[in-house]
Amino acid sequence: MSNLESGHRGKSWTIYLFLLLFSATLLNYAARFVFTQNTSNIQFEFKENQQFSSLEELREAADADPKVSIDAHLDKSAYADAASNFSLGFAFGALIFGTLADVISVRLLYPLVVVVWSIAGIATGMVDTVTGLWVSRLFVGLFEAGHWPCALRTTQRTFHPAQRTGANSILQSGASIGAVLTPLLVLFYLHNYPTEWRHAFLIVGVCGVPWAICWLLVVRESDITQPVIQTDETSAGVGTDQELVEIPFWNIFTTRRWWVLLFTVICINTVWHFIRVWMVDWLENVHGYESDFVAQFTSAYFLSTFAGALASGAVISWLVKKDWNVHKARMTAFVVFACLTALIVPAAFMPKGGLLLFVLLIVAFGSLGLFPIYYSLNQEISAKHQGKVGGSLGFATWFLLYFFHGWVGELLEVNPDSRQTIFCAVGLLPFVAFFVLKYCWGQRPQSPVTLSES
Repeated sequence: MSNLESGHRGKSWTIYLFLLLFSATLLNYAARFVFTQNTSNIQFEFKENQQFSSLEELREAADADPKVSIDAHLDKSAYADAASNFSLGFAFGALIFGTLADVISVRLLYPLVVVVWSIAGIATGMVDTVTGLWVSRLFVGLFEAGHWPCALRTTQRTFHPAQRTGANSILQSGASIGAVLTPLLVLFYLHNYPTEWRHAFLIVGVCGVPWAICWLLVVRESDITQPVIQTDETSAGVGTDQELVEIPFWNIFTTRRWWVLLFTVICINTVWHFIRVWMVDWLENVHGYESDFVAQFTSAYFLSTFAGALASGAVISWLVKKDWNVHKARMTAFVVFACLTALIVPAAFMPKGGLLLFVLLIVAFGSLGLFPIYYSLNQEISAKHQGKVGGSLGFATWFLLYFFHGWVGELLEVNPDSRQTIFCAVGLLPFVAFFVLKYCWGQRPQSPVTLSES
């Protein structure tokens, strides 16, 4: 049976699959955000020759004496290097697990990577040296990268192109809920056990094992070996169903589409991860918001990203039902979400206040809505080599982000006022990516035999 019908084992099984994919992404992002939500704690804890016994004592001193600078007693470089190590690990993990996902059943590979990144995340909360911090984040990134090739191979084989962006939007939306729940967990510790902030890493990490057990119980090998249908990019509505035409592996990297996707994924990831890594620092240490408020706002921010991810799939599905071509619907949605993301540019110049926070919520909605569309385009190149396609693109992106986060940290140490320039530069990248997609995507060769004829 083909994947013309989502959930070939019925609606109940499809719901279980959605829940598994959603929760895997939730755990994936929770392991990241428990780190970023403890930004100030980490920067304080790993500062050499620290003069204060606690972060609370430092803030009280800064309130009492304007000459005491909070930034001067926080190690932004160690934090930035740890974030960069995560990016480096993610880069090589994308390449390694992208390759493995094409040769090892994702039914077995997927739970393995979830369990290992969970263990590495727990280790982050246990280390007490800068080196230990760097190593733990490297391994979290390395194995977290395995989530995406496994998940995208699953949705590619389980869903029709008209439904695929919707499935990818549910997959991606788990990131938002992970980012919502994790700040609340951190906030709980800030209120009740401020010196025990490391325990949050343990709570997030232990959830990986039950997820792995549920995956093995729900998913069979036959569920993830369905034929892959390519998108009809010319006909109205769903179009004609044809199996994806394979091209030789090495030809993948000479095709225009791979390079277009590389540019696109770099653009959308740069703005997304710049905000993810540096928003807490920006709101707390530049605009002067309290940690409690930032934790609460961060939850609202990522609730907005949750809505954006789901809206991306819903809008495209609605347009296809109105007889829009699937590819045209994807491109229309992409430019809308890119424009919303670009509002980060005026936000960079806004003072502290309600308008700034409102605009950031709009940016949140737009920035995550771009990803399900990218994933669906990513799935149009190859069925046999889907893991390597996504892995190679992920490697290039995260290798760049490895240098980017370190560069941002060093730049902000030297020139804190450069934040506005960086916001403007990264905010326009998705808009540029749209024009590259629109004018350089081209057309894929069509199979001479439709699925119904084969």
